[in-house]
Amino acid sequence: MTGHKGIDQLIQRYGLLTAPGEDAFQRLGYMQGGDKRAENLPFCMYQKVMQCPVSHRFSVHQFFLPNKKGRLATFLFDEKGQLIEQVYYVRVSRLTQVCKKLEGLLRRREQDMKLAA
Repeated sequence: MTGHKGIDQLIQRYGLLTAPGEDAFQRLGYMQGGDKRAENLPFCMYQKVMQCPVSHRFSVHQFFLPNKKGRLATFLFDEKGQLIEQVYYVRVSRLTQVCKKLEGLLRRREQDMKLAA
């Protein structure tokens, strides 16, 4: 999948969330434009959410490294399944490549969910 043994094991164990929820590896949530919960997002995502009207719906998918208790990446999608913003919290190029592969997996999942609807 991603080429990183630890991340691949986490994906096999937890899968990718398709409904709002949370586990040790990831968190998926929905918010509307102007939602105050956006304060907990990176500033670029906060700006996007706060500038949109309430009629816009966003999904926020966050990934964590449970063994290091750190953040891996955060992705912001619109209601059409298009990636609006992404933030990678890692500085190691190997993990940056893993984040890009996670982004690809999420894009495919968002497109599949859009086609199923």
